[in-house]
Amino acid sequence: MRHAFGTFSGILFCLAVLGCGPLDETPAIGAPQDVTLLTSDAAQLAATLYPTARENPPGLVLVHDRLGSRALFAAFATRAQREGYLSIAVELRGHGGSTAPNGTPLNPRAFSREDWMRCLSDVEAAKQALLDQGADPDNLAMAGAGLGANLVLQYASRDEDVQAIVLLSPGLSYEGIEAQEALAVYGKRPALLVTSTGDSYSASTCEELHAKAAGQCELREYEGAAHGVDLLDAVEVCTGQIFLWLEAIVGHGGHSEDSGNP
Repeated sequence: MRHAFGTFSGILFCLAVLGCGPLDETPAIGAPQDVTLLTSDAAQLAATLYPTARENPPGLVLVHDRLGSRALFAAFATRAQREGYLSIAVELRGHGGSTAPNGTPLNPRAFSREDWMRCLSDVEAAKQALLDQGADPDNLAMAGAGLGANLVLQYASRDEDVQAIVLLSPGLSYEGIEAQEALAVYGKRPALLVTSTGDSYSASTCEELHAKAAGQCELREYEGAAHGVDLLDAVEVCTGQIFLWLEAIVGHGGHSEDSGNP
């Protein structure tokens, strides 16, 4: 399989409580770890790793929306632990505790398209962190919200190691990060599009992407106007249905809870 960004010389993990150092032991379920990731261009990213007790677990990378944070995925990532996934929620450069390559803060409100495209290295760092912690390289998925959905799609179109993607409220173009061409390059790998009827731009985007997808592409459209991660809270069955979908593709050995449970 091809890799777009090459192999990192290493990923730096820094435990918030213990200071910098390697993660030598697999923590028990229910003990998320705050870590720091070093990208290929030396940006430092805040992230939270959600471990599972399962050996060789499927991996799940979680990417927030523009001006969002990793904390927004906390409930979803906790559910992922129970489902047997090793997941990581990353804070994109310029957001929260994540900085520029020189360690100085960034203002994502002023990001150009090129700045957002550099965030693909952030997604790569999160993926590598999962592999370093024992995630199954043959069972990797990614989920993104809003602009994060477009970044996940852009990244996955460049890295065939990603077996499945979940796109919460994607748009044809957010901040110049486009979706349609990337989905064509992503090809026949599975994709799940999630949107709400009242989020008109995303809803129309999902309908267009679904119609033009080359492979296994499912569309879930819910009532209301919730956008991105808010869909997970606003629609009671949304989270459960996402994991039911993932289970058939990368969730080997996990268990699927009732789809009505968030």
